[in-house]
Amino acid sequence: METINNIFALPQLREVLIYYVYDCAANIVIFAALAVPLFYLFWVIYTKKFQTHRIQTKRSRTSLAVRSEIRNSIMSLFIFSVVDALIYLAQLKGYTKIYTHVSDYGWWYLGFSAVVLIFLHDTIYYFMHRFMHHPKVYNLVHKVHHQSSDPSPFATFSFHPIEAVMEAGVYVIFAFLLPVHMIALWTWQLIQVTLNVVAHLGYEVYPKNLNKHWLLRFKAPCTHHNMHHAKFHGNYGLYFTWWDKIFGTEFKDYNETYDAIHERIDRAKFSKTA
Repeated sequence: METINNIFALPQLREVLIYYVYDCAANIVIFAALAVPLFYLFWVIYTKKFQTHRIQTKRSRTSLAVRSEIRNSIMSLFIFSVVDALIYLAQLKGYTKIYTHVSDYGWWYLGFSAVVLIFLHDTIYYFMHRFMHHPKVYNLVHKVHHQSSDPSPFATFSFHPIEAVMEAGVYVIFAFLLPVHMIALWTWQLIQVTLNVVAHLGYEVYPKNLNKHWLLRFKAPCTHHNMHHAKFHGNYGLYFTWWDKIFGTEFKDYNETYDAIHERIDRAKFSKTA
């Protein structure tokens, strides 16, 4: 109880509230800066031009679905900021492992830790994602995200509030698990938001034969996650495909689907030049 009272003995309350406001604004601006242009380019302005890149050929998007995705994603961003503010408060009190001076560990460690965060996040996400597909958990929590069976970029953070807290819990783990500089945390967050928005694009933008390269085949393209939204039970990975490959949860027709999309793209290019 004394520790709790110490944390919430709040001459720093104003500072934490200001941090929350700025964090909310930053989260919304970054998400909007990525999701809005991509949505309008692929789903509105050049929808015919990019039709060959569509992963699901039958378009089922409605304005109501888009509004729901936007509303849910913004609510999730508010929840993320609450967690961020609580971590910031814990940092002020000296309870986290977040450090502020690069010289404490050096630039090499800062870069290394940012890479570790990406790989660790992918691992945590895979197993958490599979847990959320347990029937009882799915119906209570994860079903909201899967209302977007043909997702747009706005579906990126379209979560039930409980799932938003679970997703933000990764940040809590990072803040208390290992020494980490804010630059590493910001780098990881920017990368994860960018890759998440692209994964929910609904169009394949990754190059042909990515899935056959000895190393790049472990990077999950847009098709990988889009198939999860369309078929639900499989392709649980976030950034990479290796956990799905190891545990046999990758859809059997994933490579076939990815190749078919690129064959369609190539045919369209050939017909234009013929």
